[in-house]
Amino acid sequence: MNHARVQEIPVQRSSVTVINQPVGWNDVATQPRTKKLKVASYCRVSSEEELQLGSLENQIIHYTNYIRSNPDWYYAGVYSDKGKSGTDMSKRIGFNRMIRNAMNGEIDLIICKSISRFARNVVDTMDIVRQLTEKGIFVIFEKERLNTKDMTSSLLIKILATFAEEESRATSENIDWAYTKRFERGEVVAGQLFGYEVNKDKEWIIVEKEAEIIREAYDLFVNGYNMTEIARHFIRRGYKKRSGEIDWDNNNIRSMLTNERYAGDVLSRKTCTLDFRTHKTVINRGHKPQYYIEDHHEGIVSKEDYEKVQEILEDNKTEFNRGDYEKTPFTSRVICASCGKNFHRFGKNLEKTMWRCSSNKKSELLCEADPIEEDQIEKLLKEGFEKRYNINQRTNDGLLIKQLTKELSNAEAVREREQNLLRVELEKCLIAENKAILQNLDTEDLKEKRQEIENQIAIKSKLWEDFDKDYEFREASLNRLKELKGSDKAINKILDISFMRAWVIHIKVESPFLFTIKWIDGKETAVGKFRGGYHDGRK
Repeated sequence: MNHARVQEIPVQRSSVTVINQPVGWNDVATQPRTKKLKVASYCRVSSEEELQLGSLENQIIHYTNYIRSNPDWYYAGVYSDKGKSGTDMSKRIGFNRMIRNAMNGEIDLIICKSISRFARNVVDTMDIVRQLTEKGIFVIFEKERLNTKDMTSSLLIKILATFAEEESRATSENIDWAYTKRFERGEVVAGQLFGYEVNKDKEWIIVEKEAEIIREAYDLFVNGYNMTEIARHFIRRGYKKRSGEIDWDNNNIRSMLTNERYAGDVLSRKTCTLDFRTHKTVINRGHKPQYYIEDHHEGIVSKEDYEKVQEILEDNKTEFNRGDYEKTPFTSRVICASCGKNFHRFGKNLEKTMWRCSSNKKSELLCEADPIEEDQIEKLLKEGFEKRYNINQRTNDGLLIKQLTKELSNAEAVREREQNLLRVELEKCLIAENKAILQNLDTEDLKEKRQEIENQIAIKSKLWEDFDKDYEFREASLNRLKELKGSDKAINKILDISFMRAWVIHIKVESPFLFTIKWIDGKETAVGKFRGGYHDGRK
């Protein structure tokens, strides 16, 4: 066990002077305006706040009402991110979309609850505020009562942004310190572990039904089965994971065979976070102290069996190079109609590049979907695109280019209008339902209508999220369309996967010969022919 010696260093308390709010912090313009201000708001909730029922939706409704209630303002939308870190800007899709729209002249004023909600990185905060200010766009931070149009606010924002970043750093360090202390005392930080339950006294109790599966995995491995074979054996036997599913794979089996906790010991801090800004977790290869506790609890397998498995793994250890992960235009967007899982790309170095259902890769018992050729995806996508826009020999390329350009240029506005309309409908339902409750009226029909709209929003949210991620594809295709202006019969030259991808939300694979394409406007196109796919009664 690694006995780290820790010296407690007294915390230096900073002296903080309260600065009176600037006069006119909530003024929204430096000069009188003749037209309404285009006002938007940004909301962000952390992973912990997500647990609070409706936390984000309540914020969205609040700011929607707040902006619409001002007769001098034009509602320019409420942008949001859920469970995203304020220190990592790249993952905040809603925030980045808002800044992009602001820079395009669609927003004059942004309202944000606090600087820490806006960003916890000083450089990012000041850089974004500067870019917006240069365009005549201002930000109001409600908690700090600051408006970036006020030049005296600049220093305050920098100071407060520094505090926000330091708060994030301190929080990260405090959490790390707390974990270290717990590890040194021999405490174990444990989540759900297949084969065990932890009672209120923090005692590890073996779940015998699950323990039998673990012992069988060790026994099979010692007797020559590899991990993939064990996973498929478990699927055939119908063994359930904690999730209730039976989709075992070699990663599940490897985790089971290499976890010292199944032998009664515990190794703490296997992973660690090196940078509080990115929150990226890495394998702890000596970055921070680790702590090994022997005989912490009753093992499911003996230490002898565990060590025997580790020896076999070491003897069979080979240098396996997975190669660089290559993200393609359709990564995570080709979906199996049979089981709902994603198709994954493989065989790029072979004669033909193929895509295969991730469930089928584990076992045909989970899904019967056949692999499909990448060329087939491109062929049927092109067929669907031509079908959608009625492209043929008589097509006027100039008119088509105008239509495609207009559609892509307006796509974000159409998506936001759809989202805003549903939010307004939800807001109306909530008001009507609350009014009925106050008047002691029956709310069953109102509740049903409200739940119906909430379900629509939940379904649409995934499509909106996928749409927002595709901004770069739309921009690239718009640029290619601009290059075609004036060209004759040039549209067919750019109808490749990368270009058409801008219009696609996902492709549902019904069979290797039949796809359903969902477009950015929510419409669907069936392409190909049914030739005995996954739903033809095969066993």
